[in-house]
Amino acid sequence: MSIALSIAFTGLCALIGDVDGKPAEILLLDTRGIGQVGGVTLPVHAPTLVVSLDDLANPDSSRPTRVIAGTPGQSLRLQQLGVWDLTGSEVRIRAQGGGSTGLQFFRPSKDETSWPEPPRNVHDPASWRDLRYVANMKALVGDDRIDPALTSNGDPGLTPLPRSVAARVHLDAGLLEGGIPSQETYRDDVFEFRSNRSGHTLRQPLTDTVQWTLQTEAAAVVIDITPVEGGQAKRLLLAPSATPHRIFVSNLPAENVSHASAHQAMSDEEMSALHFGAFYTLLLNEPVDKLLPELWRAPSGRRGAGMIRPMFCPPAMFSRQ
Repeated sequence: MSIALSIAFTGLCALIGDVDGKPAEILLLDTRGIGQVGGVTLPVHAPTLVVSLDDLANPDSSRPTRVIAGTPGQSLRLQQLGVWDLTGSEVRIRAQGGGSTGLQFFRPSKDETSWPEPPRNVHDPASWRDLRYVANMKALVGDDRIDPALTSNGDPGLTPLPRSVAARVHLDAGLLEGGIPSQETYRDDVFEFRSNRSGHTLRQPLTDTVQWTLQTEAAAVVIDITPVEGGQAKRLLLAPSATPHRIFVSNLPAENVSHASAHQAMSDEEMSALHFGAFYTLLLNEPVDKLLPELWRAPSGRRGAGMIRPMFCPPAMFSRQ
């Protein structure tokens, strides 16, 4: 029996890598270390990993930060979801007893994507697989190189996390692709990145989710969560199963931004745009002109930004060189 595993990454995450067969990293940003963006202090984000304890071969020794109740399964038994705080940790995923072909990036054919238009069926997860639905820093500013001080630079050991990085996740195999936006209300939106300096404008749909999948004949898959500055390491063991294991990693605001006194004058749309500004601080060459996403108001009558909607916190893609 094989092991099928999928992880959905959502929120303020920087994806580093775009070369097939090479490892990639996902940085979960620490807004406290980034400081202010556009004169505004961003809300604290919570980097977490969530998985059903039923999916673990070692639920008793996995030591989750907390356990919460999930939805009832087919047997009507209430699931227990383990939640692990990833703050200050390196996360590595390894297949035990199986070979690795390296990480692959999904590259769709013309028939598999509607890019640059929104997906034809915005509620179909398969229509969001094109990674171009994830904002690409090269398309925005021409230079997408990450500051090398933020990455592990291929070091297999633990390296200190910069102040702007809350956690670092290593992906050495599997398939990376775009994921369906977590909030249904944003799935048919088109965002505009506009430069007031150069006149450069980019319009595109955005997703706030990146999907990573792994199919292996290995005896087990191990997820190690190791605090960089010391502390108790945690190990999650996934055994072969007839159904895929589903895991969620998120880095979303830990507070209700709409009710935070420091942000009462800002709409959720404006705060979402400022969140994206944090990515520019990660670049090797931080640009002066920082394009932020705004909801594009098309003449066709697309709805505006006045309605109350949840925070939208999309990731961005970078390269090492």
